[in-house]
Amino acid sequence: MKNKLINFILIIILTIIVLYFSLKDNYSEIIKLLLNADIKWLFIGYLFVLSYTFLKTIITDDIINCFKEYKFTKTFALQLMTFFFNAITPFSSGGQPFQVYVLKKNKISISNATNIIIQESIIHQIAVILVGFTTLVLNSIFHFCEIDFIMVFLILGFSINVLVLLFLFLISYGKKIDKSLVKGLINILTFLKLIKNKKKVLNQVNETIDNFIYNSKQLLKNKKRLIKLIVINCIALISLYVVPLTILFSLGDYTSFNGITSIIMVSFISIISSYVPLPGGIGGTEYLFILLFDIYVDKPLLSSLMLLWRFITYYLPMMIGAIIFNVKQKEI
Repeated sequence: MKNKLINFILIIILTIIVLYFSLKDNYSEIIKLLLNADIKWLFIGYLFVLSYTFLKTIITDDIINCFKEYKFTKTFALQLMTFFFNAITPFSSGGQPFQVYVLKKNKISISNATNIIIQESIIHQIAVILVGFTTLVLNSIFHFCEIDFIMVFLILGFSINVLVLLFLFLISYGKKIDKSLVKGLINILTFLKLIKNKKKVLNQVNETIDNFIYNSKQLLKNKKRLIKLIVINCIALISLYVVPLTILFSLGDYTSFNGITSIIMVSFISIISSYVPLPGGIGGTEYLFILLFDIYVDKPLLSSLMLLWRFITYYLPMMIGAIIFNVKQKEI
């Protein structure tokens, strides 16, 4: 509870700082643009965010139902609440433990719940890398962004995402490594006298790992299903990445950039900000957005575009997730 409060306070402070630097130079013009924004295009922008959530739900629900029959509406609510927990934690790290907790409460073992989340994470990472690689290739051909130091951070972020994917594969399919790590941990706990019957615990854990690895391999066995889920995840990401275009339209600008530009720039922002150690990447994400879209949009339109984009893709889903969590807290 204390950590959540600290994160909320941090989010509020960082948001105030972002608002100050966004509004300080062209306050009156930015406010005028925000107040005159076309609600229709903003709503369409949020529909893209909602479609991202819906497509992610399809993936998670597909994997959950391999282990236990689960209602799609419950998975959708879980996905919305997950955004809240990701939004308030550094590196978006809070959503996955929350998902494991909820699935455990719904009579899915911790081993299987963890397996579900890792499988979903593998699919997500593959999609991020595929979309990211495509945008990198397109950028190298058509030169959407030629800021040298941004490209350095982009390659670094892309490399980190590849390493995360390799780590997830290692956990999911490296039986010997998993057992060696667990055995080492059990030895330490036995030495500290926190485990009394070492042999019994080791046998139970090894059995759990065998079951975990077996279920993990089911994802790779059905190649068509795997490809289908990766494609769905790629479409989900593209839905999220195209949101700045709808916001540009809401501000009355139909020419500054197109859908491809929007997808490439937000893909770059997503890859780089994925290792910003702040809740929601606040500060770094806004800076990157301003830096990259400054090539195409002039201030104060740029600041208005960034503020509306962050509200629709970060703050609004976070608030909706928080509301659903508070409403459904007793049902979890």
